Amino acid sequence: MKRYCYYCDEDVEYTVREEEISDNIRGIEINFIGQIAYCNKCGNEIYIPELDDENIKKANAEYRKKAGIITTEEIENILTTYDISAKTLAKLLGWGEATIERYLKGITPLKLYSDELKKLQNPVYMKKLYESNKDCLGNQVRKKIEAALEKICSKKTVSVFDVAKYFLSKADVKEGSILTPLKLQKLIYYAQGWHLAFFGKPLFVTPLEAWVHGPVSPEIWYKYQNYDYLAKEDFDPSKVFDIEQIQLLNEIYNIYGMFDAWVLRDMTHKDKPWREARRGYEENEPSSEVIPQESIRKYFENLKETLDIRDFKDIRKSLMIYRDILGIS
Repeated sequence: MKRYCYYCDEDVEYTVREEEISDNIRGIEINFIGQIAYCNKCGNEIYIPELDDENIKKANAEYRKKAGIITTEEIENILTTYDISAKTLAKLLGWGEATIERYLKGITPLKLYSDELKKLQNPVYMKKLYESNKDCLGNQVRKKIEAALEKICSKKTVSVFDVAKYFLSKADVKEGSILTPLKLQKLIYYAQGWHLAFFGKPLFVTPLEAWVHGPVSPEIWYKYQNYDYLAKEDFDPSKVFDIEQIQLLNEIYNIYGMFDAWVLRDMTHKDKPWREARRGYEENEPSSEVIPQESIRKYFENLKETLDIRDFKDIRKSLMIYRDILGIS
């Protein structure tokens, strides 16, 4: 097949090469491997619409990753989760009717719109949005969304402070079980991740943020930040958690609680959810980027499937992915 070469002013044979392409999209420098066609006669680059379209898609995909823009897959998951159409979601958000559909076709949303969509991965935020704007929807649509929300929220969710209190009830300096604010944050993160993996629903709805030293619940941090280590607290988990949740939390503490805070910190740095949320930030640059709940769920579900983790005790298998950190041969 021949294509027109501007320099030769005729249709010519050409060769396609894979090359690293650099670009700047909305102030963000990106690099990706694209395909470029060269004239076999003069050696100059020639324009081929299909290749250009594909390179644009790759550039946008790389930009989305680097800028933390929501992916089309994540948008589709939101629609599936809440049993809602793209047009209905746009209406609920007060956006143009075709806005979500355009994003699904590959148009890259502005960061402001992307962040708003990411918030919907949290069912509590979605419920608030729905309650505020449901009058704009028909009865049949309302019933479908309400049924989806009820199903999502049917598994008991608790306060992140209750999760912290559970781990604090295990702390005992006299017995050498020292719990620092940093270590507490990491235990909370692993509790959320494995709860999502086993039950498909969050243990708590408060978002975690990608701070310099790993995933953090800001509310917990501000409450305990002035302590070198945390004192044991009396707490009856049976008044807050169901039996399965208590069993899971016990395993989280038994498995991850054996490590000190800085080992756990290094472990979370290896995990994809934190790394993706920190994309574009320097190593010690402060960030309040929310780690999408969907990102945490998918990561831990993948671990569960890949490592054939069938019950809570099997979570110990996941330590093998931290061989270099734990010195496991």
